[in-house]
Amino acid sequence: MGDDLRSTGRDQAWSWSLAEWDQMWRPSNWLKKPPRPHEAHVFHLVAILALAGYANIIANEVLDASWDIPFNLGVLAVAILIARRAGTTWTSMGLRPDRAKRGVVVGGAVVGVIAVGMAIAIAIPATRELFRDERIIDNSVAWVLFQAFIRIPFATALYEEVLFRGIVFGMLVRRRSPLVAGVVTSLLFGLWHVLPTLQTLETNPGGDIFTGAIGVTVAVVGSIAGTAIAGLGFLWLRLVANSTYASVLAHIGTNSVAMLSSLLVVHLLS
Repeated sequence: MGDDLRSTGRDQAWSWSLAEWDQMWRPSNWLKKPPRPHEAHVFHLVAILALAGYANIIANEVLDASWDIPFNLGVLAVAILIARRAGTTWTSMGLRPDRAKRGVVVGGAVVGVIAVGMAIAIAIPATRELFRDERIIDNSVAWVLFQAFIRIPFATALYEEVLFRGIVFGMLVRRRSPLVAGVVTSLLFGLWHVLPTLQTLETNPGGDIFTGAIGVTVAVVGSIAGTAIAGLGFLWLRLVANSTYASVLAHIGTNSVAMLSSLLVVHLLS
């Protein structure tokens, strides 16, 4: 793909070189500013964030869950088109084909670590009870397997990682240092989870701890902080591999392995 300039037709689209992207994960590079700061198309980024915010409300409050995959992937496709129109390169979005293998290796290793951690948590009686999610109890095994292997990978992990660690970070880092772009992206990712957190409080046994306005506020603020930190972790993996596929797999591992662990506890260890 060379410098990825031919794919956009805009010389001004490139700021960081491929070699710099490959080393961006190192702390010594986090405060560096783009060697050729791009006069970013702010209105394109605002349009993408507005689209994503609107889609988040529709997906959580209006649409039936059966629409998750086509709706989310449709929104993602539009966001990619807007980003490309703004001159954002495939490299900036972490979608270079020649870095995909590295992304799979890094992401796969993280999935393995998560699986071991979940197995340990299940083996401890005190933490095993946290896996008794009402969604798992109230639904069939087939439903859980569909969520873990299809809906979560496509409608959640791929959607959110390409949107945040790919598009939003890729556009912000054209004008700001990786650290600033990463913090802003991760804070947006934390805010993205407010509505899902409110829904989780109603279905997970742990939600009984957070009651009343103060309890719900604490849960929401904690969720924003926790998911923002997780977002920084996903971003670091994306940078280590110079591939968003790494964070996609790590995200799948975080959500799907937890759901499969709950399935194991509810249906086999009860």
